[in-house]
Amino acid sequence: MSDPMIRLLADLRQADPDPARAERTRLRCRARFARVQRPAETTTPHSRGRTVLLWQPLTAVLGVAYFAAAVVQALRAYVAP
Repeated sequence: MSDPMIRLLADLRQADPDPARAERTRLRCRARFARVQRPAETTTPHSRGRTVLLWQPLTAVLGVAYFAAAVVQALRAYVAP
């Protein structure tokens, strides 16, 4: 930074948090958390587990297929006659 910029920054007063505002913010946050209720589950409790069990292997298979295709392309590029 340039020297005049450093002088201008040094002249700024120290920023102190407003305790009243901080308390109001805390109260609002706590009130909102208290109001939020967990929505009723409309699906069976195990459906989320099944979804995770389906997507994880599918993602792994697609990742392996992509990696294998990349290796094949690299080998074709380097071994080409």
